[in-house]
Amino acid sequence: MPELLYNRKANATLANLAAGGRFPHTLLIEGPEGSGKKTAAWQAAKTLLCEGEPKPCGRCSHCVKADKRVHPDVRYYTVPEGKKEFPVETVREIRQDAYIAPNEGARKIYLIDRAHAMNAAAQNALLKIIEEPPDFVNFLLLCENRSRMLPTILSRAISVELEVPSVEECAAALEALAPGRSAQERQAAAAGAGGNIGRALGLLGSAKPSKSAADAKKLREELIYGERYACLRVLAGYDRDRDGLGQTLSLLREGFAQAAVGREADERLCNRVTVMQLVGAADAVERALLRAGRNVSIPLLSACMVEEVKAALAG
Repeated sequence: MPELLYNRKANATLANLAAGGRFPHTLLIEGPEGSGKKTAAWQAAKTLLCEGEPKPCGRCSHCVKADKRVHPDVRYYTVPEGKKEFPVETVREIRQDAYIAPNEGARKIYLIDRAHAMNAAAQNALLKIIEEPPDFVNFLLLCENRSRMLPTILSRAISVELEVPSVEECAAALEALAPGRSAQERQAAAAGAGGNIGRALGLLGSAKPSKSAADAKKLREELIYGERYACLRVLAGYDRDRDGLGQTLSLLREGFAQAAVGREADERLCNRVTVMQLVGAADAVERALLRAGRNVSIPLLSACMVEEVKAALAG
């Protein structure tokens, strides 16, 4: 199977299952939102349906249709828009449909996204079909937290856990996935998403990069030349946006680092701070970034960072 970015253990598990012809009737793929669960599931579906070699070949009609998400033997289900739970009625429909033979391929695959959103009744209804599925059926269950799945479901599934790559690995992946964005924007998105490639792509596709860049620039100016209140006013806009805060702080850290390198060319900056003070400011922002990943209160984090940066610039 083609490799999933930076998921070495998952790659090895899926490759072994595919190569040994031991693909389970039920595969549970676990990972946070944006970690690549759907990508992994569609690769698994292609492997099961593919008629070429090596599997998936990417060229046969089954692979082509799966890539276009139009294969009639791959059924995709998720929580309906506006709902919080996976309807038990949908699970019952899946159970009935599972006994109907495939249309084109040798197998019929049910890709169930957000399986963790099934309540106990829905999971028990699903259990009835995964206990004794038809020989031609495979279930691919995607969940964010396996602890929300019933033990009876887990005992009948092979589990694969997807890891979130490092910020550096995420930024490297974004070079290919978002070539139209600048290196600085990609790095900021990777940091803001904590290395989560899916979330980083979401940030790059939104208006946040330009907003974060503008806010980071304003923060640097206010931290060096302005007042604490002005800094806190900018940061208050992120009280409920941890991803956006991470992106802005990443750009702010880079801004201080670049200012340290180019200080001699900026007379105003030379008259205000030293290189070591700018390096200290960048370090203070780096500490704030680490705290942001630990669910620390954002207003408290912001206030502490402003004090630490101001102290570094005055030291």
